[in-house]
Amino acid sequence: MKDKAKNYRGNKSVIVVAGEGNYDRQVIWHLIRAFRPDAKIVNIRDKTALREADKELTPRIDKLRRLAQAASVRSELAGIVVHVDLDDVNKDTYSEVRKRISTELRKTFSCPSAVALAAFETEAWLMQFPSAFAKVNASWVLKEKYRGCDLSKVDYPKERLKEHPWKPRYSESEAPRIMEKAFDQDGKLIQPDGKNYSYEEFITELAGW
Repeated sequence: MKDKAKNYRGNKSVIVVAGEGNYDRQVIWHLIRAFRPDAKIVNIRDKTALREADKELTPRIDKLRRLAQAASVRSELAGIVVHVDLDDVNKDTYSEVRKRISTELRKTFSCPSAVALAAFETEAWLMQFPSAFAKVNASWVLKEKYRGCDLSKVDYPKERLKEHPWKPRYSESEAPRIMEKAFDQDGKLIQPDGKNYSYEEFITELAGW
């Protein structure tokens, strides 16, 4: 028994990522890697929808706990990250949803937790890194009006990107590659161009782990 316990403690720590979309989870993977390069990051493929859970929030997060435990078996569960897209919300609604989900996660998990609560879509986070778009495709130059601004105020950013006359057109399947290119040669996340309050809150949570 002592040997088993020793082996368990020696295994690599695991951070589990959950959410509704696979591309969003992959974007989050790159952001977590910036702060916890030592940890193994595991995506839960089951769709985890918490945005409109209301009375179903507790059982859904309890199910997430069981999935996270299964994903980190024989390892230390070092953190849980949940991605949630909030479409067309005001700041008050956003704050209420973030607080409700964060509180339930802290009640359920003994490890650190973070909510990647993107007001509108993850694309509003990506648009903070215009140089990353150009690294994926040289013709993907972000319109000037989206640079150096508050990107949390851009409605339906995915559609705004698709309106660019790029060849090929932007596809959400490229989101993980764009996030991957938002790092310098030393592997450090580059400074955002502009701002996005939901991104800043998420990064602050990760940095505090």
